[in-house]
Amino acid sequence: MMTATLSDDDRLIAACRALAHPVRLAIVRYVQRHPRCIGNQIQLHLPAQLARAQSTLSQHLKILCAAGLLHAEAEGAATCYVLNQAQFDWLCQQIRALHD
Repeated sequence: MMTATLSDDDRLIAACRALAHPVRLAIVRYVQRHPRCIGNQIQLHLPAQLARAQSTLSQHLKILCAAGLLHAEAEGAATCYVLNQAQFDWLCQQIRALHD
């Protein structure tokens, strides 16, 4: 069976789209400052104007994970989130390459 892989352009587009929403950007910033946090912590610490229902937050987390920007790691009954530093490094490199 052949596994489909995303091109660099597709990966770049997915990452940029994921970061182009104010709630998702706030989530990334929170996870950066609080590695291994859980969804409830993220929800409690979102700015008031960005507060969302748990189900909506879960969808945003799913999008960030699908774009490779976050890793979700099961820890007992909870799911902890951490930044995928390799993906952010790659993203920075791709954006710099647009300038060259």
